[in-house]
Amino acid sequence: MTKVKIDFTSRIIQGKESETFKKQAQGNLTDSEGAVRVSYLEDNQIPVKILIRENNVIIRRGTDKNNYSQLHFIVGERMNCRYIAQGYQMDLQSTTKFIKFFPKNDGSRELQIEYDLYSGLYLIGNYTITLIFT
Repeated sequence: MTKVKIDFTSRIIQGKESETFKKQAQGNLTDSEGAVRVSYLEDNQIPVKILIRENNVIIRRGTDKNNYSQLHFIVGERMNCRYIAQGYQMDLQSTTKFIKFFPKNDGSRELQIEYDLYSGLYLIGNYTITLIFT
């Protein structure tokens, strides 16, 4: 397990509006048997776990069974995702355009995911997330 600094950027486009969020956190990175696992606390309180495999990423945010989200990304496939807020469940699907996970020249690693999020046939938005692990 390696301690890492995490720089997280999320860009959301919904219709004609877009918004960018940036966050930083300290976390742990474990690299074993073709999988990378990252864990950290978002805003020093919400646990986030990321499982990274080749063209396959799962992000789980939160642990409370009544308040969490789980996103699953596989390039070119429509995957089931789930948001649960205050006990109410919203089933969503992601369609992933690309996943890139690569080492950078400065020794850090970068994860990029671009995807669309749907509720049934309705497009909720286009998302791009970038995580840099230093």
